[in-house]
Amino acid sequence: MPWVYPWFWGFLAALGWGAGCGAFFDIATLGRKLEFGIGMCIFAEVPRILLPLPLLAQPRIDPNPPLLVWMGVLIVVGSLFFGTPVFRILPLRAPDYRDPLRTDGLYSIVRHPLMLCDVFWPLGWSLIFGSTIGILLTPVRMLMIWAGTYLEEESLVRESGDAYRQFQSRVPRLFPCLLGFGRSTRKGSEEKA
Repeated sequence: MPWVYPWFWGFLAALGWGAGCGAFFDIATLGRKLEFGIGMCIFAEVPRILLPLPLLAQPRIDPNPPLLVWMGVLIVVGSLFFGTPVFRILPLRAPDYRDPLRTDGLYSIVRHPLMLCDVFWPLGWSLIFGSTIGILLTPVRMLMIWAGTYLEEESLVRESGDAYRQFQSRVPRLFPCLLGFGRSTRKGSEEKA
């Protein structure tokens, strides 16, 4: 019964996330189908929701003091704030030249606010439930999401051209620029990375 092991859910989430990114940005016709996007989202996100829950036996961090639980709540709420742009775009599909390039709001401080949300909400969720494995998988998720942004940016440059290249030179890829830290100092340094 592999579904009782947290590593199974971690593997399934990684597989779903990787397959979804590859198909969204490399197979333009498949990546533009909403049904495919919904399926890939379910395939990638449901395991990440289940992984930290107490129904899976795994090493746990003692929730006393409840500081970790409150830290988890703050991380989840903060990361979900960065997920709000989903209400302004056509989500769950590949970039299209007919879509407007969003550079305002949260997009003015980070190019991929949804991906930033996707990095941190599972960490907060894992802290709330004391999931050691969920916490340990955070750097792996971060690397996968960082790689996914490279694929997405290739599509965005293909679809938006110079406008996106200028956006890349002004706004950090994944982590917001706070008080000037994290902002690229060389023009075009992000597009070469």
